[in-house]
Amino acid sequence: MQAFDAAVRLGSFKDAAEALHITPSAISHRIRNLEKAMGDTLFSRAHRAVEVTAAGRRLAMATGRAFGELMRATTPLAGSEANRRLRLSISSTFVTAWLIPRIAGFMAGHPEIELSIENSNRLLDLENEPFDAGVRAGDGNWPGLVAQHLMDLHVTPVATPAMVRQLRLRQPSDIVRAPMIHVVSFPLAWPIWLRQAGVGAAKVKQAIWVDSFESALQLAENGAGVALGLAPLFAEREHLGTVCRPIPMSHPTGGYWLVHRPQETGNPALRAFKRWLRSELAKHG
Repeated sequence: MQAFDAAVRLGSFKDAAEALHITPSAISHRIRNLEKAMGDTLFSRAHRAVEVTAAGRRLAMATGRAFGELMRATTPLAGSEANRRLRLSISSTFVTAWLIPRIAGFMAGHPEIELSIENSNRLLDLENEPFDAGVRAGDGNWPGLVAQHLMDLHVTPVATPAMVRQLRLRQPSDIVRAPMIHVVSFPLAWPIWLRQAGVGAAKVKQAIWVDSFESALQLAENGAGVALGLAPLFAEREHLGTVCRPIPMSHPTGGYWLVHRPQETGNPALRAFKRWLRSELAKHG
């Protein structure tokens, strides 16, 4: 059940294996045994990813509630230790592009806090999962939860200055001359951007598919092609000159929000984290 719960929460067998410190094949083996025991398929397995089936979603609701109740039941037993623990579920792109370069400052300022971070892009369910808060992209509409706006996001093409010069990328229709880097979980991102830029259907020279916007940005930074970057998450790279915006055109795509249950408002560790977030965002965006 733990392997299944981790795979659902993290959206991949590989990430679940890393979280539980076992191999991906061990995760797969345990889930297949669970499927045999239940007589139902819990995941549909595609070439690039796994997707939870309807039966898997029903089981995930039960396991999420069970693990969440277990965590909440044991928290009071920890006494003051629980007040120093902060469990966060954060969008993987926000973690890698914004949080990781800065989190050392938070830990240095709050040595009393034990921080646990799970990278996840799946739907956040704080009622049934053992997290104090989460960071997700969206429009701020989380019924029943407290939502604090962190930043607005705009999607725009990014590439190395060298590639922009070499391929003469000056207007939206020029973009298709470069290898285009796609994110598997957002297959329509490029078609939507091209349509909004007035390009419409276009024959693409070459395509590369990766698992996240951060991976796409890293490929673009290394000259592999043109990626869609989420501004302002690549601001430091842009300042250093490792990437640039070949086309001065961007489109809004929601924003990042910190969300938590109302009863967590008095959580000392969460309050400290929120204050730190506001301070960092005021300084760096």
